[in-house]
Amino acid sequence: MVLGTYASAPVTHHTKDGGSLGESALDAAKNAVNAAMEQVDQIGQHFKRKVEATTQPETFVEMLRDTTKAAPLVMLAAAFIGGILYARRR
Repeated sequence: MVLGTYASAPVTHHTKDGGSLGESALDAAKNAVNAAMEQVDQIGQHFKRKVEATTQPETFVEMLRDTTKAAPLVMLAAAFIGGILYARRR
């Protein structure tokens, strides 16, 4: 038994808007890749801003201000004890 080759036109399925399913799938894949690229860019920019923020030196006054806002009673106690130690030395 010998098998023959049949020449046939490629089968294309058309969507409602007239494009083929392959084209619509390709468009969907392009859209997904573009959306993913945008998200990666946004995440990259976010990390870049965070890295730049950590590399900028924070002054002692800014650090003290932030710590005082975060834990005012602890800082009040530390100032009181520091005042006592300073007064004893004089």
